Amino acid sequence: MKIIEPTVELAQDLNAAEIMKHIERAGRVCYKSESNISDTSAEKFIANIIKSGHESVIEHVSITFKIICDRGVTHEIVRHRLASYCVSGDTVIPSYSKNKKVSGKKRTIEDIYNWSQNPKCHAALKSLIIRSFDEQTHTIKPNKIKRVFYNGIKEVFQLTTESGRIIKCTLEHRFFTDEGWKPLKDISVNDFIYSNGIPLLENEDWIRHNYLTLNKTRAQVAQEIGCCEATLYKAFKKFGIVKSWSTMPNRRLGHGVKGMFNEEQRQSIKERMMGENNPSYKHNREDLSAAGAYIEAHRKFSNKKNFCEICNLEDNLEIHHKDKNPKNNSEENIKILCSKCHHLWHHPFAIGAFKDRVVDICYVGEMKTYDLEMEEPYHNYIANGIVVHNSQESSRYCDYSGDKFGGELTFIKPCYWNENDENYLLWRETMEIIEKNYLAMRKAGARPEEARSILPNSLKTEIFMTANLREWRHFLKLRMSKRAHPQMRQIALKIFEILNSNLPVIFSDLKF
Repeated sequence: MKIIEPTVELAQDLNAAEIMKHIERAGRVCYKSESNISDTSAEKFIANIIKSGHESVIEHVSITFKIICDRGVTHEIVRHRLASYCVSGDTVIPSYSKNKKVSGKKRTIEDIYNWSQNPKCHAALKSLIIRSFDEQTHTIKPNKIKRVFYNGIKEVFQLTTESGRIIKCTLEHRFFTDEGWKPLKDISVNDFIYSNGIPLLENEDWIRHNYLTLNKTRAQVAQEIGCCEATLYKAFKKFGIVKSWSTMPNRRLGHGVKGMFNEEQRQSIKERMMGENNPSYKHNREDLSAAGAYIEAHRKFSNKKNFCEICNLEDNLEIHHKDKNPKNNSEENIKILCSKCHHLWHHPFAIGAFKDRVVDICYVGEMKTYDLEMEEPYHNYIANGIVVHNSQESSRYCDYSGDKFGGELTFIKPCYWNENDENYLLWRETMEIIEKNYLAMRKAGARPEEARSILPNSLKTEIFMTANLREWRHFLKLRMSKRAHPQMRQIALKIFEILNSNLPVIFSDLKF
């Protein structure tokens, strides 16, 4: 067992002179006084801004700290959501519809932030229900927003998945994988993350509207969903959807009776009608209909794999075209998916989740960034159809019995008692018992996510926090107060010491 003191350290290079110049340039634009900028004007200008309360100008600079503390303190920290784990303003946040058959409304996170700044919209924001991800059941759950944050202008990277979903975020933003939550900086091309989608075949209203109201053919509806007509026909039977004879442009009289040919005769007909011998054969693939292309795909690939490439399910398998072009039946363009995964793949804003492969990660520049704080118990939300989270070491996936942690637990020394105090000795004895029992549970076969249930608040954890300077001032005003929790105040004072020594013009007026 290890017992250590909490620590705070800067997680970036901090050039105070450049920060001051950057803030002055931003502030002078507000006052249209750029001509007054000189080599020595920044300090006085910023001091006056702070004094006048015009702190929005200092939002243009963000600073990141790495904090090692106990779990109790991190639970207070994440309430502030000082986030380097943030997304660009154009990120779409879908609402959660009470009717699971529809996808709900879609708003950008910047629009939601603007709501939070407008008193007239506070009621609407409070009633807004959006989506979170249940890590245990891998399902989408309704959740409410506690707070919305503007985190300043930051370097942003774009992640693209195989299903075509795209999200722009910082390197610290975390995504859900089979190994737990991972920041973007630890994710590589060909890794799998979880995405959000909808099974349209379960959406009776959508099917009725397109097939009956818009009078689309069965082939057109099937193409939009991304399935074959036979699968769509099962949905018609399930919901009792029948188009009247007068509006059936795709209905034509058939012939033959089921069972009129035996297996040998059917095989003979198949061989005789293959390829160019078939009257419907198209020498020019552009003349091939979508229905004909789907038939061709099923003939070529339906027997190659007998399980879904995402969930390994062996029932209700369908052909998926990666480029969404049914006429491109090349082998590299085909995936075999079950009907549920197939539908989730095509529709990014509905109730469901599946594993999606990352195909590209690239730098796209600096952008305004935002983040959300969600209600318990789900500290995540759906952004651009992808499951995203905040940045904190998770005890669910940390195996403290393994070599990575030296086969022992590390605890943070409480600041209330000295080492000779009776309470401290009782605390230490309790930690030793917990460590012994945790390691025994792991040895007996309990998984880390199960054994963690006995771990205390004193367990050491690590968290990266990034905030713009205005938010850091707000954080320090609250957490340096003598009325704040002693351990939280201990961390806040360490942060203040670093910030004040580097940027005294911005932080020296804070009292504690």
